Amino acid sequence: MERLITAWMVAMALLVLPSAPVNAQQQERTPVKIAILDVQRVFQNARALRYLQVRMREYMEEYRAETAREEQAIRAAQQELAGMRERLSPQEYEEERRLLERRLLRAQERVQQRKNTLNQAQQMGMSEVQATLNVIVTEIAHEQALTLILRKDQAVLNATSLEITDEVLRRLDDRLPTVDLDQPGTH
Repeated sequence: MERLITAWMVAMALLVLPSAPVNAQQQERTPVKIAILDVQRVFQNARALRYLQVRMREYMEEYRAETAREEQAIRAAQQELAGMRERLSPQEYEEERRLLERRLLRAQERVQQRKNTLNQAQQMGMSEVQATLNVIVTEIAHEQALTLILRKDQAVLNATSLEITDEVLRRLDDRLPTVDLDQPGTH
């Protein structure tokens, strides 16, 4: 995630920078206008990301409950099979054991599939926020004629007047208060 954010900031800086000057004279005339963006604060405080976290927790709790019910049912079946061992022939017992083993494998596959769909849903939500954030930062860069935007955690010292974080966060919350998030596994 850290690399993605760093790459995004470099890409944004390159997008904002004017075309490369043809000669040294033109380079001297290009004013440098810098802004600072606290990406960590944006990700911690953006309404859409808080919404995403809440929804993901809800889905995880729902999946945990389903998984617990499946585990309980399998344990009950194991106990039932253990009680039937004396009444079944070795071949019948082995067949029942194999059926129970297959059931356990299917349950484990469902758990893994649920994890994958949760991760996919979270990545889709994050991608939507990231795309909107990119548009907002680009808009601000053009509006303020910024030539360079630095991450706050990469700056040793900065004047608060250089900060664009509040404006970015305000626009992000206005434009994307929630993310469209289908319940994992429903599409």
